[in-house]
Amino acid sequence: HRGLVAGLGAMGSNHLRVLSSMDGVEVVGVVDPDAARRASTGLPGFPTLGEALAATGPSFACLAAPVGDLPALATEALEAGVAVLIEKPMAPDEEAARAMIELAEARGVLLGVGLVERCNPAVRALRERIESIGRVYQLHARRLSPFPNRDSMLGVAIDLATHDIDVMRFVLGEDVERVFAETAQRRHERAEDLLCSTLRFSGGQTGLLEVNWLTPTKVRQLTVTGEDGMFVVDYLTQDLSFWESPRASTDWAPLAGMRGGGEGDMTRYALERREPLRVEWEEFLAALESGSPAPCGGREGLAALSTAIAIQRSGATHQVVESGS
Repeated sequence: HRGLVAGLGAMGSNHLRVLSSMDGVEVVGVVDPDAARRASTGLPGFPTLGEALAATGPSFACLAAPVGDLPALATEALEAGVAVLIEKPMAPDEEAARAMIELAEARGVLLGVGLVERCNPAVRALRERIESIGRVYQLHARRLSPFPNRDSMLGVAIDLATHDIDVMRFVLGEDVERVFAETAQRRHERAEDLLCSTLRFSGGQTGLLEVNWLTPTKVRQLTVTGEDGMFVVDYLTQDLSFWESPRASTDWAPLAGMRGGGEGDMTRYALERREPLRVEWEEFLAALESGSPAPCGGREGLAALSTAIAIQRSGATHQVVESGS
């Protein structure tokens, strides 16, 4: 597979690192307007994607440029018949994302979206086990970080919460129907840097999102509560734990007051830990080779983006907003 990487910021550099280490993959060029960034890779560099496509004849392109540039880059690659893995959120608005999806479908070209957390081994293990807790009641995600310094920052709803929205949809197999959010802008000059949101899923489950760029330490956690217990995912350490619903009683009153009236078993699963970004690329390239759909396609990306935009709209209007409305 011959590939291009367009955008050499923090995420693009990680894509380049992973692709350069993979057997059967040749990175034939990089694209970035910054000449120093291009030169630092030691690879053929191009200021525009059009020049790179014409000079290298790639089979796929990784698009990790600032979000505002992604729709035009995707259009250029897809019209050239080149498969695209585009970083989330894939576009700054739903209209551009839909146009990208329609173009890929019309041309029969593979389009994948880089929602990498669904490739985390702990998330995969959660999805495999989700039915073991019976009916799911609630999902609660916390994605908290210090203030970043990146090329493109559209607010925590689009830049961060899209990950957890996608993971919730992925493990449940359900769509988000409506949201209500409180958002705040404390340090960011242009968009929200803090949000608290509730989500209602088509299956009746409730989701909670806490996301910000204001916490001094990084937190990446998801809990899923159901009728038979609770799962906890730590994205950073790739841990999945399970707390069984109480089945052994505590008869000593002082202890019961501190710990509750009973408890079940607690399990931390042994998982095969791998870099999610590498898994994402292995699965995308396997789909390219076999002609099968992208593991995380354009419509999955659009669903996460639509919910993130609904969260922003709810935070601005203080109203419940239907996802995709």
